[in-house]
Amino acid sequence: MRIRVDTALDCSADAAWAAAHRPAVAARLYAPLLRMVPLDGAPPERFTSGDRVRVSLRLLGAIPVGSQLIAVDDLVPAAPGRRTMRDSGCPLSGPLALLRTWNHEMTVIDAPDGRARWCDELRIGGAFAVPMAPVLWVMWRWRVARLRRLARGWDDELRRDGTEP
Repeated sequence: MRIRVDTALDCSADAAWAAAHRPAVAARLYAPLLRMVPLDGAPPERFTSGDRVRVSLRLLGAIPVGSQLIAVDDLVPAAPGRRTMRDSGCPLSGPLALLRTWNHEMTVIDAPDGRARWCDELRIGGAFAVPMAPVLWVMWRWRVARLRRLARGWDDELRRDGTEP
């Protein structure tokens, strides 16, 4: 089963790509509904291909709802102006751990107007995929709304931090 959103962001593709690699941005995408708390000390400042980070998830910051492995791999670009980061981690505990397949890909595309196009796709599978799909569909809509809001400041952050895309 596939859950996918595709949206234009008010930032450059370089800024969106840099933001995709920041654990702080990942945490802000779910806030305040879910709080991501690293389980193995502080997360890296920036995800790099090969990183593996375990986090706990807390509903409204207080109610434990499980844990998840974030496993980051940057894929070889399929085409110029198109970059994909795959999180091939998986839910470790909680309701989402009932899923047997979990593959999350975030693709940033250079749009002709200078903005970024963000494609966020989650593939899930297993006996519990169908009953969990509506909840995840809502979460992915929440993510895209947060992405649009947060992206407005990413070009400034990129310039300020000097972060390499």
